[in-house]
Amino acid sequence: MDRRGFLKSTSAAAALVAAPGATTPVIAAPAAPAIKTRERRLRLTMDWAPGVAGPADMAHRLALRIREASGDRLQLVLQPASELEQQPSSFAASDAECHHGCELGRTPQHPALAYFTGLPSTSGLSAADLETWISYGGGQELWDELAAGLGYKPLLAGHLGAAPLLWTNRPLGSLDDFRDLRIASSGPTADVARALGATPVAVPPQRLPHALQSGLADASEFGATLNAMGSGLAQTASFGYAPGLATSGMAVALRIRLDVWNGLESSHRAILSTCASEAFQIGLSETRLSNALLLQTLETRHGLKLASLPKDVATALPHISEAVVADLATNDGVSQRINASYMGYRRRRLDEDQSALKGVPTV
Repeated sequence: MDRRGFLKSTSAAAALVAAPGATTPVIAAPAAPAIKTRERRLRLTMDWAPGVAGPADMAHRLALRIREASGDRLQLVLQPASELEQQPSSFAASDAECHHGCELGRTPQHPALAYFTGLPSTSGLSAADLETWISYGGGQELWDELAAGLGYKPLLAGHLGAAPLLWTNRPLGSLDDFRDLRIASSGPTADVARALGATPVAVPPQRLPHALQSGLADASEFGATLNAMGSGLAQTASFGYAPGLATSGMAVALRIRLDVWNGLESSHRAILSTCASEAFQIGLSETRLSNALLLQTLETRHGLKLASLPKDVATALPHISEAVVADLATNDGVSQRINASYMGYRRRRLDEDQSALKGVPTV
C-alpha cells in the first residue's frame, strides 16, 4: 500500500453546470481517476561488504536515488555480501531480483562479459569511452543479447575508478618477482597475471583484505584509491604499484533478473536506467576528486610505499593483453561480434586522438 494514500476522485465534488437554454442543470462528467503506479520492492544482493565508503556506499546511494525518483514506489532492499550464507548457483534462479557488482567472477558467467567490465592494460577503454560504446556504439544491444541468455538485464551502474594500483606486501623490482606471485584476479586479467608468471587466485571482493593479510593472495587490484580504502584493501598493503594490470579499472553493473525486468512497468524501467547512468557518473567523479588526497593519507599515516611497476613488466603488459583479448574473441560467435564492435569503436577513438594531436579534424 502506498504510504501517501490514494488520490481522491474529484467526482464527488463535480459542479452543477447549467446548459445554455436548458431549464434543468446538467451534472458534469466525473474526472477520470488518477492512474496509480504499482509499488515494487526488489531484493538487491551485492558483492560488497557493508561500509560507509566504497562500492557498498555506491549501491546504497543508488537504492536511495531510485526510491526518491519513484516517489517510494520502487524500492531496492540491500543485502550485503557478508550477510549472504551462500551464493546461489544461478542468479536467474535465485530469490534476489537484482544484483550490484562486477560482471566477472559472478554466476552465471561468460568470458565475453569482460568487454563490459574492463579489459586489461591498454586493451581497455577509458570509463568515459566504455560508457559511450555501451550507450551509443551498439554495446548495450550486444550486452543485452549476451545477458538474456544468462537470465538477466544488465545496466551500467558504477565504476570502481581508473588507474587502480596493484596492492601488495611484497617489493616488486622486476618480472622475476612475479614468478609464483599469487594475484587475486579474474577473467582476462587472471590470464595476464598467469602470462607474467604469477598465479591467479579467485577471491570474492569482500574477502580481499583478509586474503592479503593472511597470505592467501600476495597482490590485488580494486579500483581507484577511494574504493580500495573503502573495502579495507589499501590499508593492509605495504606497497602500491602503478600502473596496475587493469589500467582502465572495472565497471559495476546492475543486473536485474530478466523475468522481473520484463514484468516491470515502463516508468520503473526508465527510473532504473536513468538512476544507474547517474550513479556511473557520480562514481567516476568522486574517485577522481579524492584519489591524490587519499594516496597522500596512505603514505603519511599508513606508511604505504608508492612505486612504478617494474619496467620490464610495464613493457610486456600491452603485448600480453592484446594476445589474451585476441584469444577471448574466439570463444564463440557472440564473443566475435562483441569484439568486432568494441575494437571498431576503439580504433575510431585512437584515430580521433591521433588526428587531434595533428590538428586534423576527423570525418
